[in-house]
Amino acid sequence: MKPSSIVLILACLSAAPALAQQVYSWTDANGTKHFSDTPPPPNTASAKKLMVHNGVTSTAAEPAAEEAKAGPTMAAAAGYSEEDIKRNCATSRKNLQIYEASAPGDEALPETQVQYQMNLNKAREQIKLFCG
Repeated sequence: MKPSSIVLILACLSAAPALAQQVYSWTDANGTKHFSDTPPPPNTASAKKLMVHNGVTSTAAEPAAEEAKAGPTMAAAAGYSEEDIKRNCATSRKNLQIYEASAPGDEALPETQVQYQMNLNKAREQIKLFCG
């Protein structure tokens, strides 16, 4: 693999978004609802800390020990039925197997290798969401 390929792949991987993000929500004196990644002004009575994880917002803390249940729970909160969650879990696991079996060789174009890594990461994130 060329050194430039390695640099390109590492750059793409480092640009991946964080798994969970903290957001603050509050209503000001004029009744305007605010959302920000910075804390609200002091003495704001209606301030709430929210967690955004895989596109789902909750008031729960960042997943830790309960991470195995958090993914399917978040998927259910996003409107997925239990059958959809099970089906998507199985599909995500199959996709990961297919992607792992079709790894591009060292001679592949950097774009191909980056796309391959992105597909692997996406399948792994879907497994976390639907399988836990």
